[in-house]
Amino acid sequence: MTVHSLVAAAASAHPSRVAVVSAERSLTYGELDARANGLAARLIASGVRPGDPVGVFLHRSAEFVLAALAVLKAGGCYVPLDPEYPAARLEFMQEAVSSPVVVTVGSLAGRLGGPVVLLDQLPDPAGPVAVPVHPDDLAYVMFTSGSTGRPKGVAVTHRGIVRLVDEPGCVSLAGETMLHLSSPSFDAATFDVWGALANGGRLVVGPAGKVTVAEIGELVRTHGVTTAFLPTGLFHLVVDEGVAALAGLRQVVVGGDVLSSAHARRFLAAVPGCRLVNGYGPTEVTTFTTFHDVRPVDGPVPIGTPLNRTYVRVLDDDLRPAEVGQLFAGGDGVARGYLGDPALTAQRFVPDPWAPGARLYATGDLVRATPDGLEFLGRVDGQVKKRGYRVEPGEVEAALRDDPDVRDAAVVATGDRADTRRLEAFLVLSGPLDGVRARIGRVLPEYLVPDVWVELPGLPLTPNGKVDRAALVAAPRGSSAGEPPLTETESAIAEIWREVLEVESVGRHDDFFALGGHSLIANRIVTRMRRALGVDIRLVAVFDHPTVAGLAEHVSR
Repeated sequence: MTVHSLVAAAASAHPSRVAVVSAERSLTYGELDARANGLAARLIASGVRPGDPVGVFLHRSAEFVLAALAVLKAGGCYVPLDPEYPAARLEFMQEAVSSPVVVTVGSLAGRLGGPVVLLDQLPDPAGPVAVPVHPDDLAYVMFTSGSTGRPKGVAVTHRGIVRLVDEPGCVSLAGETMLHLSSPSFDAATFDVWGALANGGRLVVGPAGKVTVAEIGELVRTHGVTTAFLPTGLFHLVVDEGVAALAGLRQVVVGGDVLSSAHARRFLAAVPGCRLVNGYGPTEVTTFTTFHDVRPVDGPVPIGTPLNRTYVRVLDDDLRPAEVGQLFAGGDGVARGYLGDPALTAQRFVPDPWAPGARLYATGDLVRATPDGLEFLGRVDGQVKKRGYRVEPGEVEAALRDDPDVRDAAVVATGDRADTRRLEAFLVLSGPLDGVRARIGRVLPEYLVPDVWVELPGLPLTPNGKVDRAALVAAPRGSSAGEPPLTETESAIAEIWREVLEVESVGRHDDFFALGGHSLIANRIVTRMRRALGVDIRLVAVFDHPTVAGLAEHVSR
């Protein structure tokens, strides 16, 4: 089976059923299938051949879903290109895949080089496109953070996605109304989009950009959402700030970081009758490797047992079975490898000694085998998770060291939970910090940009000459001595910032980002302002007005 054959089967069985709904439009299965056929024909006429990677440069939208489906029908593999990424990142990704054409809209086309197919109007309906596609052909290439400073393109097959969405076990997907909040460049989107459409369900596409807790609740209520995937940090945030937003759901799947047992207990008590599933898995094993059906617990929440058509091995350093060791994953979900990097592919995708001809992916995660399934213990390297995204601090450090005003740099992750984790950059500078911050934002995507910036005269070293990261974490950050709030609104906002950002004081002109703010923290601020001040503002307002004074003025308007 292939991904688009599953969607075509759903369209044949339920042509008038709504498949995709967003604020802008809705499409039935019949419309989605026929219009994707029309776009597939245009792609083939534009030079797309079986196996070609095709960039899709669109925000999260019904149009993105249609474009991805059309690429698969044309025999290609889609490459999500996030419009929020900086130009340098997009240029690297385009060069890495050598896409013959990119699907986009006119308002975005000027940001890319090379030929494009514009999707400003939905394609005309058309009949099926006869392009043979095998389950082991590529379905998409998705880029993750790389320790060498270069992102890695993970090449995923149809077989991997089918195993994820066609009776995966533990999670029920048949006929569900699923919420799609993930960025198309985040592999959780695979579960959202194809989990719904391959099973005759309805996909509810959230608005482009980041959404507030209140907006999540509105989407769930308005569209009768029954299943939602939430990155672990966002799940923690919703439980803390407005768990009623998830009332009515039958299933919540969380993943991307360590799930707090306290938040799990609070959710299960607040939303009785809703299943909570803890999902684990790297991009290289097609989104999820294991699932755990969560029950109220006091200790660590297990990451569970493998999906159907998936198996795992816990091995020691000599690749012998062990109770505690590195997790290796095998089965249909294992990706083909890293695009254009055979050496790294051979290093991380290794032969399975117990299954001739099969491969295992070395996850780099340390686990313990328990009667309830696997328990996550940490990483065997320096990789961390931030808001569900995989972050290699080495990639951020490499980008910083390339800056002309940076003499040396080190990056560490702080915060003990998915929703409190921050990237902190420690810099030895030869020029102004403001310039470095501005330039790094034009090189790295937002989730890789440090949240806290600390300037030091030199980096502390251990006796063997390595950077002393423990000493960096203990380095003083300073506190605000800025102008105090002037109005009642400013005072209320400053107090919310002080609590959420966990700082001693906040001045009216202090910068949200300089204090370590990021999107999850901004979401907490918006939710608490709604309760304290009775105002509904979009999440983007915190980014557009990143001082207490500026945000207070925005509220007054």
